[in-house]
Amino acid sequence: MGRLRVFVAEDNDADVHLVRLALAEHQVECELTVAHDGAGVKEYLRTVGGAASPCPDLMLLDLNLPQTSGHELLRLIREHEACGQVPVVVMTSSDAPHDRERVKALGAAYYFRKPTDLEEFLGLGRVVRELMGRGVGG
Repeated sequence: MGRLRVFVAEDNDADVHLVRLALAEHQVECELTVAHDGAGVKEYLRTVGGAASPCPDLMLLDLNLPQTSGHELLRLIREHEACGQVPVVVMTSSDAPHDRERVKALGAAYYFRKPTDLEEFLGLGRVVRELMGRGVGG
């Protein structure tokens, strides 16, 4: 697996740090681009997908972002002309069945419930390795 381009939509800097740790723990070499709110995600989607700014290999999306719901952002990602097939891992503290069903219907590749335990959170790196190892994406 080469160096991945990973887009992270997460408003909590501590969680962004944990994402970095999880990827490093599982030897996922990547370049992270981070948006902290719905407006940042929408701006990213407006500018990505061309030769100068290729689609990421993977997107990590927090469902509870300021300004725009993660569900709405996932729908916008799926409708994106160039990047609509990029795998999206939804990260959330919610364990509600309706959230799981809704993101699955919107085409999320994986639902990662944010644990309170560090070791469990580091498992996100394994999820990314497995997803990218299977060649999921576009």
